[in-house]
Amino acid sequence: MIFRHFGSKAKLFEEAVLAPFSTFVSEYIAEWAARPRGVKSPYMEARDFYRGVYDVLTENRRLIREMIGGRATGSLAADTMSTPQLGVLLERFEEFIERERDAGGFRDFDPAVMTRLMFGLVFSVAIYGDWMFEGATRPRPSVDAFIDEMARLTIYGAYPEGAVPPAAL
Repeated sequence: MIFRHFGSKAKLFEEAVLAPFSTFVSEYIAEWAARPRGVKSPYMEARDFYRGVYDVLTENRRLIREMIGGRATGSLAADTMSTPQLGVLLERFEEFIERERDAGGFRDFDPAVMTRLMFGLVFSVAIYGDWMFEGATRPRPSVDAFIDEMARLTIYGAYPEGAVPPAAL
């Protein structure tokens, strides 16, 4: 089994999933902080976030599914991990979401909830997207179609009622 090289399934999950996701969050936030406001539209910011998270998750889809199974059966406990857990990593992004909300003219929303909703959208498509279309009569849309719709839903759903959001691109 592959986790023998890491000592445990928990350690493998840390190295293969949490570490790359942590790196992505750090790099995304650093790039955003270094860029002057308005260089990228809110839509493109959201799209870049979704694409990056999607790529990190799909690279380790099989392992993530195994880890979900381990947590569900109790064979993998959250307290067996030594690196930051998902909640800690999402809190880092939550601070970014809060700053964007305050500076970008978005409606008032709870950044803790919004961050997890955003992650949940991309997580479900990256990990279970294939399952969602099993037996469907329509073909599965492309990854880009999913990412575009997630970004549109996030940005246009975040403006105050009656406000006209800027152009998507």
